[in-house]
Amino acid sequence: MVATEVASRLKQYQPSARILLVEAGPDVSNDPDILQFSTLNFIGGKFDWGYKSTPQKGYDGRQIDVPSGRALGGGSVINGCGWFRGSRSDYDSWAEVVNDQRWSYEGQLPYFKKTEKWYNDKNSDEHGRSGTMHIESPISTNRIYPLASTVEKAWEEFHVRQLPHNDSNAGANIGFGELNENRAQGARQIAPLAYPLDGVTVLTNTLVNSIIVDASNKATGIQLGDGTKVHADEVIVAAGAYRTPQLLMLSGLGPKETLDRHDIAVKADIPDVGQNFNDHVMVYLNWKLKDPSKGFAIGSSNEIFAEPRFATGTPLSHVAYTEVPRAALEAAIAKDEGVNGGVVDPNHHHLLKRDWALMENIVMYLAIPPVPTDGTHISTAQMALKPTSRGSVTIASADPADAPVIDPNYFATEVDRTVWRHSLRRIAAFMAGEDTVLGREVVAEKTPFPGFERIDAAGSSDAYLDSRVKAHGVSTFHGCGTCSMGKVVDTELRVKGVENLRIIDASVIPIAVGAHIQATVYALAEQAAVIIAKEKGVAI
Repeated sequence: MVATEVASRLKQYQPSARILLVEAGPDVSNDPDILQFSTLNFIGGKFDWGYKSTPQKGYDGRQIDVPSGRALGGGSVINGCGWFRGSRSDYDSWAEVVNDQRWSYEGQLPYFKKTEKWYNDKNSDEHGRSGTMHIESPISTNRIYPLASTVEKAWEEFHVRQLPHNDSNAGANIGFGELNENRAQGARQIAPLAYPLDGVTVLTNTLVNSIIVDASNKATGIQLGDGTKVHADEVIVAAGAYRTPQLLMLSGLGPKETLDRHDIAVKADIPDVGQNFNDHVMVYLNWKLKDPSKGFAIGSSNEIFAEPRFATGTPLSHVAYTEVPRAALEAAIAKDEGVNGGVVDPNHHHLLKRDWALMENIVMYLAIPPVPTDGTHISTAQMALKPTSRGSVTIASADPADAPVIDPNYFATEVDRTVWRHSLRRIAAFMAGEDTVLGREVVAEKTPFPGFERIDAAGSSDAYLDSRVKAHGVSTFHGCGTCSMGKVVDTELRVKGVENLRIIDASVIPIAVGAHIQATVYALAEQAAVIIAKEKGVAI
């Protein structure tokens, strides 16, 4: 995804530049099936690397599927098309960590706007209207679902406020707003269609063995899978949070202990390569409708769902972002950090310095397997936004064809467990309690997964709620942090201790961004391209 964007922008900024883009997968730009609405059909398919995590201690040994795009355009080929920025606090925290205001919210805002072709003229200070990515919403595509107003009323009854202009992509996201997706009349926008590669040399279906680093620790090119060496003035790695640390290690750039174990000559001992991995976890729940004949869900006899406009986006209307009580958060932090007396300095921990949405909550108008899509159920999806569990990515061998070893270390902290316990209780009360119109008039009960009982907002124990996450938590394939800015790269994306080598992808993000990461990564790449062009004397 990033490689396409950066190559396109650098060629635009400096037309005389000779740029080679190497991609391990195929070019699917002319594959009409890629653009269709069935968003997630490609997960586990031919354009997915199909990684598996190591057995997860926090999930009682369960291995997790970790999708990753294997085509020109990377994750843009298989992702869910969600377009979410997170909050101002995310980027201000990022800037604070790396001591560079270019990565603050105000510093990155011009690049967010540069990516967007926003669907209305509201919040014009926050959104671009002439960017590369068409952004759509249910209202902009006239997808007014039968339950949309009911869900909106329910959130308001639950004391979750509607965000100004129904917009959660304007710097503040505690509350609920409309779903946003980067689609053009419902069609997926993969990176090479949004960022043309005219004038760029592209090698597809080509694996890179290593980065060539000379005796003075200068990157001078790459070696391809067939042994061919390509020399370059500058090498930019954009292989993502899983493959980028792997490629660095295969090139002798990484933790000395790991390199020695695989008989790889150490060019630079960089202990943090592969560390600080974080990912968002999602849990789905099904909810049985009181009266399926009312046609609230896909699979019912309601003819509205057969209308073409309802095939232009994900079947939901709103996304709600909710908090966790501060006292519970402080207690969890104290337990994780072994603080005597349980009193935490609010100026010490990043989750206490600012106000955060810690859970994303979505009501979807269809059932999730194993419940059939027959109109009898709707579902919820929840995603923990600011996980504090940290994992790692390393190498299995010195062979680049072998998959990286991915250990997300899910559910390893009391903070993460506390956020999930609170949020599962809250969604049960929201969907099936008497405090909302959904519970009073629409939802009969939660339909548990086989082998589990229903979640009770008041009665379910912490241990039972933990067991639900352990059994049903899945990766949202938002891996970040494995070559973190400030540790592995500097704030201009240059690998520390190695000349002429940069990393531009989600691996450099030093924090857990409180959102689906696509919009963040596109903005990151826009700013990176400007940084490189200016360094080369290009006036922008």
